[in-house]
Amino acid sequence: MHDFTLRVAGESGEGVITIAETIARIAAREGLQLVTFRTFPAEIKGGACMMQVRLSDRKISYHGEKVDCLVVLNQFALEDNVADLNPNGVLLCEAECDAPEGTFAVHKIPFERIAVREIGSRISKNIVVLGVLAHLLGIPRKSVEDFLAEKFAKKSKAILDHNMLALGKGIHFAEEHVAKREGFGFPKGSHQRQLLMTGNEAIALGAAGAGLQCFFGYPITPASEIMEWLAAHLPKLGGKVMQTEDEISAICAVAGASWAGAKAMTSTSGPGVSLMSEALGLLSMAEIPAVIVDSQRGGPSTGLPTKTEQSDLLLALYGSHGDAPRVVLAPTSVADCLTLIGRAFYLSETYQMPVIVLVDQALSARVETVDPALLDHLPQAARLKAENGDGGFARYRLNGSISPTALPGVPGCEHMVTGMEHDEFGNFACDDATHTAMTVKRFQKLAEIGTDPKMRDSCLAFGDEKAEIGIVTWGSTAGPVEEAVRIAAETGFSVRALVPRLLNPLPHAELERFFRQVKRVIVPELNFTGQLASVLRSVYRVPTIGLAKVKGVPMDPSEIVAKIAEAAAGLASTRSAEHGRRAG
Repeated sequence: MHDFTLRVAGESGEGVITIAETIARIAAREGLQLVTFRTFPAEIKGGACMMQVRLSDRKISYHGEKVDCLVVLNQFALEDNVADLNPNGVLLCEAECDAPEGTFAVHKIPFERIAVREIGSRISKNIVVLGVLAHLLGIPRKSVEDFLAEKFAKKSKAILDHNMLALGKGIHFAEEHVAKREGFGFPKGSHQRQLLMTGNEAIALGAAGAGLQCFFGYPITPASEIMEWLAAHLPKLGGKVMQTEDEISAICAVAGASWAGAKAMTSTSGPGVSLMSEALGLLSMAEIPAVIVDSQRGGPSTGLPTKTEQSDLLLALYGSHGDAPRVVLAPTSVADCLTLIGRAFYLSETYQMPVIVLVDQALSARVETVDPALLDHLPQAARLKAENGDGGFARYRLNGSISPTALPGVPGCEHMVTGMEHDEFGNFACDDATHTAMTVKRFQKLAEIGTDPKMRDSCLAFGDEKAEIGIVTWGSTAGPVEEAVRIAAETGFSVRALVPRLLNPLPHAELERFFRQVKRVIVPELNFTGQLASVLRSVYRVPTIGLAKVKGVPMDPSEIVAKIAEAAAGLASTRSAEHGRRAG
């Protein structure tokens, strides 16, 4: 078996995430590749939650559409999730659940009764479930015990013993009542340990590795974990973390720290970016480096705070009054989060402008294996600085898009910094010639980024290079697209996909070449209006086939394959009509 997909579902507070994360971390220690997806409620307490773990002995980019093993802890979870169980899969459910008939195996297990009667604690139910899964999936008991020992190392021995007892009770019950299935369970791993982290953790770690010195932020789902990780670890590296009173204060603090010479960053979600839009214009006008991470959620307004969406693209591209250039990047995976945040600092510091990194809830919360070697290749960059001057410092000199900056207090480099239009020395200037020249200077940076040798790998590409059907997507939807391209090839459809990770400026050479090669372009994205599709149509004048989804969950490969089949049928119909015209 190359792949195995597990889903655990229940109510928030039942330990659903703990069960799935434990399985994931043990699998990573065995050298398996894995991708996860989880949902959780917006309520403070209670509400449905789920976590899915896909394991494989090969590289994967998607969390899986159908599940091989479904664990449900109540009837509601059963009804919500059983449709996604493979026909030959296994269902583990609470004894009281009313399980439907099907070709899959059903095991009704009194998880809660075991926890209450034999262990004396209802909250131990999740560890009982873990014991049953360890038996069913063939996970060595010692692997689970070692993990629990590490997890509860800082707790009392009584707590550890309590959990070990619950694990043993679950294993014992399963040994007596749950038959193992041949070939069912973990794929065989390489035993080469992988790093395991969420997208948010990867962003925080990558930022620290890229030299982040100051982080300012305000908690907001689903970006809060970035600040939490940095608060725990950045001070150990000599950095500073401050929770501000709101997002406006955060971005203004970033501007001040960066003006003073520090690499500075903030993270937020769509509502926070809206509040930051005026300061983004200031960063562009004053040519101050800054990195802003936007973990998108369903909108508008408060919207769906714990669900995923890709609906902030136009906000990221254009969200400020006036012509305010900024770079926009979009990682496609957890590993991409780690490396692309380093690229964000490189671009921000080198070109002295704000860089927005667009992720989303699904990618922020996704747990994924990451090659530890990536940590050795994080890019480093420093802005062009004047060490001293003789007065009359031209901070914004016009003989190039990038002019030297000077830290406050550098002798002879005193200059004005303002949000008003200015001349080369920072002095207010409102004449048309100066405004035009400075606008050209600021936008010339984007043109230079487009030809920067370090940005040559700004697109991912996969599929048949000679295909007539093409797909362009962005961000976390890249994983489902990659899976869909593979499935389509197996069913006879030839497809080529291109995923730009640099969304402003767009990688024109790659996109123009791509559009010349394909005859149909599908653009899957998680927003209602087809935001990337509209940008591509306006810039390249190419017709696109939209595939929009706003259900708060990622795109499914089957949805993309269906659109591929539709495009192929349209292409065949066009060919037939052309043939008929020529014959006539």
